[in-house]
Order: sequence, then structure tokens, then C-alpha cells
Amino acid sequence: MLFAALLIVAALVLYSTAIWSEKFVKKLKQWMLVLFISGFLCDLTGTSMMYIKARKIILNIHGGAGLAALVIMFLHLVWAILALKKGGKAQELFSRFSVYAWGVWLIAFFTGIPKR
Repeated sequence: MLFAALLIVAALVLYSTAIWSEKFVKKLKQWMLVLFISGFLCDLTGTSMMYIKARKIILNIHGGAGLAALVIMFLHLVWAILALKKGGKAQELFSRFSVYAWGVWLIAFFTGIPKR
């Protein structure tokens, strides 16, 4: 379970770096796409490992936000690929949506932190 948690933290670092780098530079670059892909894969792998360990899906705020975040993260990744290819208006729209996608992901991240 520790390795899965480390993958989720790696996803946080990679995804956040990609989002905010793109936001500050105001242009999506190929290295940012690599961070998006890596963050998504870390999140997907860590989440899958936790699901396999728990053997069930728990429908609560974290479960719902987590599922929504994975779907949004995947769609965001596909959009990043398309925006990088097309440029212009596609990148502008991508940039506007990015922080919202990141915000949903953060809800899933923070609601998943164990409370003691």
C-alpha cells in the first residue's frame, strides 16, 4: 500500500508541475505532455493497486471524486495531445480548463488522505 501511495504523490507532483508550468508559460510544450502522461500513469497505477488491495469500490466523496478525477485526467491528457498538435485556440481553451481539472484531482487527492 505504501508504494501505491507514493505513486499517487508522484502523480500529484507530475500533474501539478505540468498544469502550472503550462499556465505560467502560456504555451503547452512537449515536455509538459510527458509530465501529463507520467502523472496520469502514476495515478492510474496507484489507484488500481489500492482497488486491488481493497477489493471493492467505496462510493463516498473520495471514491466519486477519484473516479471523476481519473476520467477528467484522461480526457485532459487527450486534449493536451490534440492542443499540442493544433496550437492556437485549442491551446488557449486547454489552458483555461486545466486548473479546473487539477482542482477536481486535488479534491480526490485530499479526501483520500487517511485521517487518524
